[in-house]
Amino acid sequence: MRENTNENPNFRLKAVADFLDGKHHFYIPSYQRGYRWDRKQVEDLLKDITDFSKKAKDGEFYCLQPVVVKEKQWELNGNTINGWEVIDGQQRLTTLLLLLKYLQSKSCDCKKPLYDLYYETRPEVDFDNLHPLNDIDSYYAQHAKEIIDEWFNENTIKKSKLEEVLFDPYKPEDKEPQVKFIWYVVENADNLNSIKVFNNLNKGKIRLTNAELIKALFILNAKNTISNINEVVLEWNVIESSLHDDEFWLFLANKDYNPATRIDLIFDFLTNKPLKSDDDFSYRKFQALYDGETEECWGNWGVKNFAEAWEKVKTVYQLFLYWFEDNKLYHYIGFLLSIGISHKEIYNKIHVLPKNKMEEEVKAIIREKIRISKTELDELTYSSDKISSILLLFNIETGAKSNSYRFPFDLYKKENWDIEHIASQTDNKLQKTGDKIVWLTYLKQVVCHEEGWTELLAKAMQLLEKLNKEGKEAEGEFSRIYEEVFAIIEPEDEQSINKDSIVNLALLDAGTNRSYGNAPFQTKRQRIIEKDKSGGFIPPCTRNVFLKYYTTESENASQWKNAWKENDGNAYLEAIHATIDDLLNN
Repeated sequence: MRENTNENPNFRLKAVADFLDGKHHFYIPSYQRGYRWDRKQVEDLLKDITDFSKKAKDGEFYCLQPVVVKEKQWELNGNTINGWEVIDGQQRLTTLLLLLKYLQSKSCDCKKPLYDLYYETRPEVDFDNLHPLNDIDSYYAQHAKEIIDEWFNENTIKKSKLEEVLFDPYKPEDKEPQVKFIWYVVENADNLNSIKVFNNLNKGKIRLTNAELIKALFILNAKNTISNINEVVLEWNVIESSLHDDEFWLFLANKDYNPATRIDLIFDFLTNKPLKSDDDFSYRKFQALYDGETEECWGNWGVKNFAEAWEKVKTVYQLFLYWFEDNKLYHYIGFLLSIGISHKEIYNKIHVLPKNKMEEEVKAIIREKIRISKTELDELTYSSDKISSILLLFNIETGAKSNSYRFPFDLYKKENWDIEHIASQTDNKLQKTGDKIVWLTYLKQVVCHEEGWTELLAKAMQLLEKLNKEGKEAEGEFSRIYEEVFAIIEPEDEQSINKDSIVNLALLDAGTNRSYGNAPFQTKRQRIIEKDKSGGFIPPCTRNVFLKYYTTESENASQWKNAWKENDGNAYLEAIHATIDDLLNN
């Protein structure tokens, strides 16, 4: 990226090296939420700067998000400090300071005085001697410091290149590449060229995220008064912080939606961003509104200016928060979002309704999307398109009917899910040696008192030892043991269940499912119990299946048997109907 010319000293590009003169002191006011960057954000910054340092050419620069400041004077240890109050940009200033300190500790060639940060609410924070147990800012800063150490230990980086783009002052004759900020000083006087400069900087020439560009537009629109800008920044931080709670975020978003900044979800919703559009789609819609151009999306919302756009952002946030906090809407809207129904489609059908009517309308959307009769549900199989949606709905409606349980969409969406056969497919023998080893290993956990089991288990363990040592077996050896195991554990008279039908299917995360291969029911049951004990997430209905909570027979007849039998499957199907038939109007 080549430098743009800018004559306005209060709105310009400013190199990181310009901050390293011992005269830059930054004041973090009490309304700021403190330092909160996590691993991904820290590592993304490190990667961006190091990637730039590797390939930067003369005269090019990498631009960080805007730092918005105003002049500030404060007292510290009896001394008057003349510096800058940070209105926006604290997170990156803090992470960059930790990076600069790390580089200084590893090199004798970059001993410039660094800028410093002073927290109004926590003046005791010392970036040279962090005590993570003292306060929350020190905790997060120490964590970021450890991430930086780990990152450099795990990645081969030429630190000298980093030092050049961060510490070396700009020399016109050399045109050295540099890392820079957009430096924006807020004054009472009008910044005549601010908007023009901002547009020139951000039309594809500087690597800023969609949300950062929109945020800068809101700041520029805030009438250039400290109170208005502070209000926007504070409200923005509240929204962004709330969306960083995974429980809230993964209720709203699926795993395949991964914007650079989570607040983008609201901007994409407002601008009706198409699925396959480029990253800056929403920004261009906001820029058009800022420039006074007519856009259909703003007309649909009744938004005429930028102030109204910010009010609409807050309204949408409050709407999403209401969906999340109302227990019924949480479960039903969460289900619809999980199966790919858009926020806009849901919003369009329920936003004009009173709150007491919203639940019924959302249920109607579910019925419209699922469209299945009782008979069709009974006939669902492993390959049916609707099987995963029905099993998910069964789990979610179980939560919706409870006053004490909320289905954890965050835990659910962090996993990849399989449709698992409850009773094993005994005709689907394992082929890979590694899968056979896993299967034989878990066989040791089966408790069986049937005749011949002890001798058969001994033969299986001999084969396991052989496979571990030699990696091969005699022809048909595993197949014979496999068939004999199921002949004892799940004899033919107990295998009348249709293995591919819904009565033998449940949701299970791929990692757990594939870790034991095509194991017997009792092995699967034991693995489910172990994962549940250790705090791993098992969908509630899957847990109930393997603990046989749906089975109505006595313990002696069913509860402690090794097999999943026809009567177990029938009781399971009855539980599915009892839970979701009313919802589906069956």
